[in-house]
Order: sequence, then C-alpha cells, then structure tokens
Amino acid sequence: MNLVPICEMTMHYTWTDYVDYGVGGQYVGTLDGTVRGDRLRGTLKAVNVPTKRPDNVNCPTVRGIIVTDDGAKIYFEFNGIALLRPGDNARVFTTSLSLRTGDVRYAWVNTTVGAVEGILNTTTDHLHLRAFGCENELATAPV
Repeated sequence: MNLVPICEMTMHYTWTDYVDYGVGGQYVGTLDGTVRGDRLRGTLKAVNVPTKRPDNVNCPTVRGIIVTDDGAKIYFEFNGIALLRPGDNARVFTTSLSLRTGDVRYAWVNTTVGAVEGILNTTTDHLHLRAFGCENELATAPV
C-alpha cells in the first residue's frame, strides 16, 4: 500500500466541554480550520465527540465539511485514537479518513480510503494534521 498526500489541515477548537463518567468520559467540541494541499484547499468546520477511555486514551470521532477554494463541499469523517505524549501533554492521533461529495470535480474522494496523523496542542487547542489516501498496490498486480 502507498500513502499519497491529500492535504494538511490546521484546526482550532472554538468550544469544548467534558462530562466525566467516573470511568472515562465524553468530550464535545467544535472546530474551525483550513485545508492546504495539491488536491484539496479550502476551509472547514467540524465537530469532535471523542470518548475518553479509563486508560486515558481518547477516541476522536470528527465529522465536518470542507468548502474548497473553488466552492465544492466535501463531507469528511475521522475515527481513531489519540495518545497523550509524555513531556508536553500533547495528544498525538492516528485516524481513518472518509470523504464524500456530489461535486464531479472531486468525485475521486468518494472512492478514497484515507489515513490521518496529527497532533493537538492541549495548551492552545490547536491541531495540525496530515491526510493521506491509501493506494492499493495489489490493484495492478497479477492474480
């Protein structure tokens, strides 16, 4: 499998809250951000509803919409895990990526399976991430 860069995203939380269950909990937060890359460029708005497990691993569940610089709307989803990095308390996360659109200019996103790596600065509530499409090398291999 090859990872093909799709874009980089920067986001910041505009609002967050947390409910402690006693054995974990539930965060809810809204995000604004930008998308920059050769394949996607624009702005985004999203919501994240990650659970916090009792072992202090968060499970990002992000849903949002990218509005490209040329006016297309693309729905996106991230699902994964976020680990607390010792030393600076940043959350480093790895997630899956799904994209959907009805805009024919970006129809390629509808058949793209992706992966995301990123980091959340827990002091400033700013995120930086890189999104990749997964290319199946076996698609062109003989059977």
